[in-house]
Amino acid sequence: MGGTIKIEGFGKLSAAKEKSASLLIVFGGVVVGGRTSGDYMWDYMGKIKDKYHIFVADNPLVKGDEAYKNLLDALPRNDLTASEQILYLFSGGWRPGIPLLRSVEAKTFASIYLVDIWMNDTDVAAFYKALTDKEAGRLTYVYTRGGAENDDARDHIAKKLGATKATLVDYKKGVEKAVTHMSTNSVAVGTLK
Repeated sequence: MGGTIKIEGFGKLSAAKEKSASLLIVFGGVVVGGRTSGDYMWDYMGKIKDKYHIFVADNPLVKGDEAYKNLLDALPRNDLTASEQILYLFSGGWRPGIPLLRSVEAKTFASIYLVDIWMNDTDVAAFYKALTDKEAGRLTYVYTRGGAENDDARDHIAKKLGATKATLVDYKKGVEKAVTHMSTNSVAVGTLK
């Protein structure tokens, strides 16, 4: 199959070779280096584009529930289906993630990735902590020490998920390349099945 489909006002969908591939739904963060998340998140998805249908939202200000509805409507129009759905929220992706997860049950997604998600707001932290408490079995958390900007929420999620489902991306002896907030995406994408 292959190709890119514009979901007008929300983002772009890259179609996998297989028409019934898994659907990866990506909501990224704020502008970095003059690039929107609708642009830079594709840097991390390149190696898996043939394997997954991948939707990347234009920016973290899109309405997650509306983007999701329009994305699902676009699949059959383009002769695509999804064998399963995976939700991927990076950094500022917390914003569209909340209305989406309030409108669609978490069990809709085979997996939910929280990738260095920002939680420096009481309501945002409470939402993602409660999600973790209820849906720990479907969550994966990849994080740095400072990305959440909320040590309590970060530690709550990491402890609840444990070492097999929560990965701290940290400086390690012998690692030349600096670990950054952005590099959590490389780690997270590497853990996708």
